[in-house]
Amino acid sequence: MTAQTRPETALVPPQDRPVVDEWLARIQAVVGRDPKDTSPEACRTAAEAAEELSAYLWMLRALRRRTA
Repeated sequence: MTAQTRPETALVPPQDRPVVDEWLARIQAVVGRDPKDTSPEACRTAAEAAEELSAYLWMLRALRRRTA
């Protein structure tokens, strides 16, 4: 597996990166390659994080379309 590189212009603004990383960590803890917690509560938390991340990415997409 090769390391992923970030594009020159990051999709996620630097000030939002900690929040996005937290959402990704919550999702990965349940559905990642080596799940750390598969309890019902962890699954709910991961689902909430996925919804929040999805909404955030749609918002970014809309902003980029308006400025393009």
